[in-house]
Amino acid sequence: MSENMTGQIPPIAVRDGRVQTAVKGMTPDRVPFVPSLGNVYCLEYGVTIKEAMTDIRSVIPAMDQICREIDPDALFVPTFFPMKTMERLDSKCMGWPGSKPEFGDNAVYQVFDNSYLEDDDYEEFLKDPSRFLIQKVLARKYGALGGMSMFNPYALCGTTVLGFGALAAPPVKAALESMLDAARITSEYLQGMMELSMHAIQNGYPIWGDFVVMNPFDEFADNIRGLVNTVMDLKMDPDLLEEAVNRLADVTIPGAIAQGKMMHAKYAFIPLHAGVDEFMSPEDYHDYYWPPLKRLLDELIKNDITPMVMCEGTYYTRLETLKEIQKGKVVYFFEKQDMKKAKEELGGIACIAGNFDTGLLMHGTKEAVVEETKRLLDICAPGGGYIMSNSMSIDQCKRENLTAWYEAVMKYGKY
Repeated sequence: MSENMTGQIPPIAVRDGRVQTAVKGMTPDRVPFVPSLGNVYCLEYGVTIKEAMTDIRSVIPAMDQICREIDPDALFVPTFFPMKTMERLDSKCMGWPGSKPEFGDNAVYQVFDNSYLEDDDYEEFLKDPSRFLIQKVLARKYGALGGMSMFNPYALCGTTVLGFGALAAPPVKAALESMLDAARITSEYLQGMMELSMHAIQNGYPIWGDFVVMNPFDEFADNIRGLVNTVMDLKMDPDLLEEAVNRLADVTIPGAIAQGKMMHAKYAFIPLHAGVDEFMSPEDYHDYYWPPLKRLLDELIKNDITPMVMCEGTYYTRLETLKEIQKGKVVYFFEKQDMKKAKEELGGIACIAGNFDTGLLMHGTKEAVVEETKRLLDICAPGGGYIMSNSMSIDQCKRENLTAWYEAVMKYGKY
């Protein structure tokens, strides 16, 4: 660790060094404390979700207060989507505060499981994925971009410039103007996110959660085919699905790496959606879900970005497959897992984290929080390679439980 002019190690270096030591499977001075934070920034600290989705800088005071109360070793930065962009585009893929009369200022935004690629669209997608995304997915996903169905990118690459005349067609022109408006609005919001992240770093906190990457399988399921349809396709025509996911991965993985480099990202947050035990067999997980994920993990590691993989849902049958990675390079956060078995299977290979019941922080007593902290530490801390974190991102909780959790880690998590 580098020292400053006073000879002291900066707090951000101490915290980051502690996390990185655990990532490598080694033993730091104590177990790192890295809670997964969500709408708690708003719902427990006096900011509405609508305000956060309008200007992310409104969350900075809440973020500062959380850091004073629980002093995390890496901060899951507030991450909200720009509401004005979704309004301008007439988004059909998500609900947010005010998007429906029943959605109040603190309505938690929801992504709808829509399908923008129907059963008979696969051949067209595989023939020309880029054109399909432009003409079909964008046009179906956003009401203001319906005119993109008439957009022909190849007409712009002809011998003459006459193809550009098609851009003046009213539906296409309206769609392009909507995209430019959305770009301006989103850019302004991203500036606020950058200021928020820099504020956290200047206060001594390594950040994660700002660079989000998707398994190409989930990218296809969430944003193109629909999650339910995708896992059904896995049984009906797995080879066709595999080809579609691989074609998408050819573009999304290099794009993710380029974005991470541009952001100087140290960590990549990878939420896994379709890989839960209930959605596919261990064999299908290993043969179809894991290969594009491993391809992504390998590329991130090659570029010195630590994957922070959130294994959402039940992951009891996946441990054998999760072992197939480079040692000391990946963190697996678990929502529902036998942590004793996870420690036995992954110890010395990957850092494990999560599984502290977020519901306990919401509804439990301080005493129960302390006992659960001690139980997980007894199982997972020996030998290092462990980060204390929770099962799901925290939206609402008892703040005294959050503090009790932090204090218990400080007291009982020392090596």
